[in-house]
Amino acid sequence: MSENKATQTPLATNKPKVQYALSIHMKYGEVLHIESLNKEEKDRYFELARNENATMLVEDKTSVIHLLSKDIAKISVKAYDEKYERIYHPLEKMLFSESSIGRRPFSFIIKSFIVLALLSIIGMFGLAVVEGDIMNILFDPALLSETMLKGFDLMNKIFNFTAILMILLNIIDFALGFKAHYYINQDGADPVEYSRLSNAMVTGAFIVVYLIAKTILNSVASMM
Repeated sequence: MSENKATQTPLATNKPKVQYALSIHMKYGEVLHIESLNKEEKDRYFELARNENATMLVEDKTSVIHLLSKDIAKISVKAYDEKYERIYHPLEKMLFSESSIGRRPFSFIIKSFIVLALLSIIGMFGLAVVEGDIMNILFDPALLSETMLKGFDLMNKIFNFTAILMILLNIIDFALGFKAHYYINQDGADPVEYSRLSNAMVTGAFIVVYLIAKTILNSVASMM
């Protein structure tokens, strides 16, 4: 008689590996950011802070720091897993890190558009002056409306080019963000002046404001 034996296999554990990012606030104002620590390494830093006159050497790729417990004012910790490190942290870098392009190019493009938009409207009336039709246009509502709409058409073309240029800048800025430096534990990090997301919001606000203004101007021109 054969004997059947059930083979038992241990259940696979898919529990994500937890790592820790520390922000060590020094009494003299500096903040050290240390990442990719396991629990034992994290606990050693806390033991250092608890024990008076204890010391530790902290080494990275570029420097070695002699850390004294008496110099530590506070340690904050953030736990994270592999999913956060692989997915969410790159997204945080892409959105919230300091813009590689800055705000000035976007401000310059918007100001340039405003100047060119005004010139497109003025240019149509200037062309009417050259052709000797300005008086007819000023006293004929239909011709006045037609002239303004021609100016708006030119302004729309300038806007389309401007919006595409700003969106391309945002895409480049977001792409550069994947290689940007952004601490997992942001406690004590320098504040971001112009984030990549804020530049994208400027672009979005510019487009929305223009579309609203365009609707209003076209309505006014059509009523003339």
